[in-house]
Amino acid sequence: MPKMKTLKAATRRIKITGTGKVMAFKSGKRHQNTGKSGNEIRGKGKGFVLAKSEWARMKQMMGGK
Repeated sequence: MPKMKTLKAATRRIKITGTGKVMAFKSGKRHQNTGKSGNEIRGKGKGFVLAKSEWARMKQMMGGK
């Protein structure tokens, strides 16, 4: 059976932590930030843990890791 290929879009958007949680990063920080507050911009830089129901599907997209 061939190896599962990693979906490259997923590798750029999500990260699997050492304990197996799946993290993503908030969107909306790249440009057009002039009207936003500093707290809002800093908050967008932080990652967040995805819902547990999404974990299996995201790990499959990462090549079954």
